[in-house]
Amino acid sequence: MVLAAVSGGSDSVALARLLALAAPERGWRLALGHVDHGLRPDSAEDARFVAELAGELGAAYFCRKVTLAPRGRSLEEAAREARREALVDMAAQSGARAVALGHTLGDQAETVLMRLLGGSGPSGLAAMRPWDEPWWRPLLALGREELRAWLRTGSHLWREDPTNQSPQFLRNRVRHRLLPLAEELVNPRASEALARLAALSADEEDLWESWCAEQEGQVLRRQGTSLLLEAGALAAMHPARQRRLLRHAMKRLTGQGQHLLAPHVEQLLELLAGSAGRKLTLPGGLMAWREAAALRLDRADPPPCPALLIQGPATVELPHLGARLRLELVHDKPPLTGRGASACLPAQAVRWPLELRPPRPGERFHPLGAPGGKRLSRILIDRKIPLWWRARTLILADREGPWWAAPWAVAERARLKGTESAYLRLSFVDTPQG
Repeated sequence: MVLAAVSGGSDSVALARLLALAAPERGWRLALGHVDHGLRPDSAEDARFVAELAGELGAAYFCRKVTLAPRGRSLEEAAREARREALVDMAAQSGARAVALGHTLGDQAETVLMRLLGGSGPSGLAAMRPWDEPWWRPLLALGREELRAWLRTGSHLWREDPTNQSPQFLRNRVRHRLLPLAEELVNPRASEALARLAALSADEEDLWESWCAEQEGQVLRRQGTSLLLEAGALAAMHPARQRRLLRHAMKRLTGQGQHLLAPHVEQLLELLAGSAGRKLTLPGGLMAWREAAALRLDRADPPPCPALLIQGPATVELPHLGARLRLELVHDKPPLTGRGASACLPAQAVRWPLELRPPRPGERFHPLGAPGGKRLSRILIDRKIPLWWRARTLILADREGPWWAAPWAVAERARLKGTESAYLRLSFVDTPQG
């Protein structure tokens, strides 16, 4: 199944009709998806037109009406995001594996020009790809007038959207003023030249993506919900490699290739060059932390860790840490340790159930070997525990108090006397990353 996004304009109508011609030979089933943004009084007429077109082509028809909430973005950006979400929803409903978009060579040229003048780097100049799952752009090498001429030969109608002429929108200003001026004064085939630049940049991007993938597991690795970049190796790289790897890491984290603007990348490089303990707020609720040996990227707010009651030896999943907590009853005396990702408790002293929970505000803790207890937050600061980890520290306790501030400190009450017959061994085990 292929879902064609059809607004009713000439590009999308040509897309739908061309796909309908190709579908029988290729064994495709075709559906048309229409998004009504509700921005014009006659938007319902567009939906009706697309529904009739679907009936003519023998294609399934899906329609979604969306409400735009700019929230600090331009109306264009809000409409694009809402449209994409609606198309993904319709694709899931129809069982489509690809969403075909009617972007043309002119759209590609406009995108490159807007990004070029906006100060985009090489990644942005790659612009739109013919295939970027689930988005498929089969018309990207064809011009708009070429498609309209083909529609006219078959007396096929389309809808005209008057907002496509409005200078209110940046793309319209580029389409109707800037690009024609470039064709008049610089290069009559400016659109083709800009589209060629996009294709060449895309080839460069593919090469860089291969190199970035080779850094995974070496300079770049995942830890729980975050990504860690090894600070020494990253700092030793050429700035071009640094920028590429930072963008690649953010894409891995968010799934959005263009999430970081150039100023954000430069701020990350400044953070890398600075001292441990600093942090940087990034768009979209993201954060970067400079740790002693790494640069960490993650969501600013830690995912919730609900309180759990553990009734006996078990393995507990901790998705927010990318780890499991294993509680095992053993009889061989393990080495006594007060710190680290493992701990040992005297089994006979444990009062089940054990509670696993985040630290409480102002909670005090008495570490093994310390003369007394103090605020856990101060203990973590004194031990130079990174900010990211401080927010993800866990308390394992029974009704008589904490046993472990995991994975940093075992409580003094866990001191072994040498008369124990069994031990409760606690350990963090990494969850394999897919």
